[in-house]
Amino acid sequence: MKPNITSTAVRRGLRAGALAVLLGSMQGGLVAMPASAVEGSVTAEVFVSCGDGGTLTVSMRNGTSVMQGVVFDVDKGDDGTLDFGDGAEVVPRGRVDLPVTQRGDGVYRVTVSTESGQPILNKVVEIECAVPAERYVLTAYDGTIWRVSDTEIHALSYEEWAAADFPQPEPAPTDYVRYPWSSTISAVTFFGQTRDRWVWRHITYSEWSRAGFPSPRSAGWIEGSVFYQWGTSDQIFVQDVGGVRHALSYEEWRDSGFEPFERRANQGFVRLTWDSSIAFMADLPTGQGGPIGYSRWRDEGFPQQATAPRFAGDHVWRNYGSLDIWYAGPTTNRRVTAQEWAVMGRPTPELRGVPAHPGDTKNCNSFPSQAAAQAAFAYYFEAYGDVFRLDANSNGVACEDFTY
Repeated sequence: MKPNITSTAVRRGLRAGALAVLLGSMQGGLVAMPASAVEGSVTAEVFVSCGDGGTLTVSMRNGTSVMQGVVFDVDKGDDGTLDFGDGAEVVPRGRVDLPVTQRGDGVYRVTVSTESGQPILNKVVEIECAVPAERYVLTAYDGTIWRVSDTEIHALSYEEWAAADFPQPEPAPTDYVRYPWSSTISAVTFFGQTRDRWVWRHITYSEWSRAGFPSPRSAGWIEGSVFYQWGTSDQIFVQDVGGVRHALSYEEWRDSGFEPFERRANQGFVRLTWDSSIAFMADLPTGQGGPIGYSRWRDEGFPQQATAPRFAGDHVWRNYGSLDIWYAGPTTNRRVTAQEWAVMGRPTPELRGVPAHPGDTKNCNSFPSQAAAQAAFAYYFEAYGDVFRLDANSNGVACEDFTY
């Protein structure tokens, strides 16, 4: 059974030079041709392989900070007849690979130039594909022996290796990469030029040790990474295969090949305009969420927060008989100052603890003193007014003419 081989590219994070060396070292006719001309810092290389009946790939890099328009032509037989051509734009400080598949054996002249006609590459290459033989390679990080051909990439069991009479494997063309901001190391083994013949592995410390502690190089994109964006900012994040999260700069996103990202529109991080607590909101429209501490914020890659005076579904309230205003929401539950209430927009507090209506069941002689009558009058007045009719002249003083 074939191993699970990813079809996603390393994209701009793989160095063309490193890839050329690896491909050139493989038996079966993979050859990396060096660039023959340079215009400014725009370069081009040609790769040929025997995949898909003969594959030619033009790889261009743009070291400038502006978009570069280029055209490329392929002349099979070098007879002056254009067989294939197209235009492309190379992103600033990025790379684009343009495969021309199923061209077959033969001689090809490849020319690359700017739209204004300035030459970048003029190179004759040859595709000469013999019937591929099986070969055996060893991945150093785990000791797996692979049987590789144009039609198969298979990790051998011990029994299968024994049945093949224990062929001596050659070292696998494995590159070790990591993001500059993470210690997570991944291994990518090139069993061919096309992406579906690359095998990725997130390696453990013991596997890295077994491989001899190879120095990992920095990459812009690594298989298994998750790119996403919260609904509360325009930052783009990536989580690597080790679970490390990082907020990408524009340059880092560009180096990933402008990898598409998941938009988590209903989730994000919010801070109240009058309180420093940060909330992670699992559902922004309904206000579902809770406060996070510094360690969670750090582990999330220090995401920017949206700010708002209130959350959906929060509460502003006060207890009956008290002037203190309280707030209850995803980030905090506390008494607020008059200034904080003003920043909220002075919402009318919900009144809690309102007493039941007592009915007109008392009069002035029901109380032992005017002070007691005044206390009863004041207690019920906010909710029901002068419920006992103790203030005949409506001046706010209860039973003022009653003799106690």
